[in-house]
Amino acid sequence: VYLITGATAGIGLELLRILFWKNATVYVAARNRELFREVKEKIMETPAVGTKAPSLGRMELILMDLADLPSIKPAVEELLSKTTKLDSVWYNAGVMMPPEGSKTIQGYELQWGVNVVGHFLLNRYLTPTIIESAKDAPVDSVRVMWVASDANNFAPSPDGINCNDVNFEKTEGSMFLKYAQSKAGDIILGHEMAKRIRGTGVLSLSLNPGHLKSNLFRSRPPWHQKLSALFSFDPRLGALTEIFAGFSPNINLSHNGGYFVPWGRFGTPRGSIQVGLEKRDIGKRLWEMLENETEMY
Repeated sequence: VYLITGATAGIGLELLRILFWKNATVYVAARNRELFREVKEKIMETPAVGTKAPSLGRMELILMDLADLPSIKPAVEELLSKTTKLDSVWYNAGVMMPPEGSKTIQGYELQWGVNVVGHFLLNRYLTPTIIESAKDAPVDSVRVMWVASDANNFAPSPDGINCNDVNFEKTEGSMFLKYAQSKAGDIILGHEMAKRIRGTGVLSLSLNPGHLKSNLFRSRPPWHQKLSALFSFDPRLGALTEIFAGFSPNINLSHNGGYFVPWGRFGTPRGSIQVGLEKRDIGKRLWEMLENETEMY
């Protein structure tokens, strides 16, 4: 039984296809019911590579908007009314370089609000169920995947987070810098969660799925979209990176908090971010900041 955020397009859709055709029950946290219905029909008609029909899997929508924090609690309550078990979770949903000035309902810079704050709050709600699920699961099999990007290489120096002004209200920052910060945030949260759940049997990991053809560039100018497509790969390959992090038997407790790269390899984030994690406790600082900000929700 799995949960994926943002599984109605790109790598999330391909991950959903693979899991469904491997007979899994997959809950999809998304905000568009009609789009989910279309995706579900498409997946049911097209088996994943190496699988055969019919599938015993199941796909079910959990309506949730990560850009609106109060929507998360009722969505999780609905989810937990349907299942008491989550074998793994992929925090896959993401926003990349939306129009300048885009914000969440609560006023966060949109990329930070969705990619980091929304997923952090969702994870707060799901962690007890994930930990409970690990008690009866095979060793090292229950995992939380924070989907990041190699854009972390361009995140603010030195630790990846502009902690005193994460929404860039007082300082200058391009939309790409803000995106890079959000992806560094996912890496940092993956590492910090691993420290906080040590001894529960749950692995918390982050990953760069790769440069992929997706709708992430939909708000960019046409020339930018065409240029990006020249250096992008099939979304299925990114899904394989996510499958590697979620299922590889070569990943165990010694890799908890680790970072993975295309198309399923061990990797490391930017050097200064790694130093920030190990020597400047940037994970603790970010985690506690987000705890305070999401407590009311």
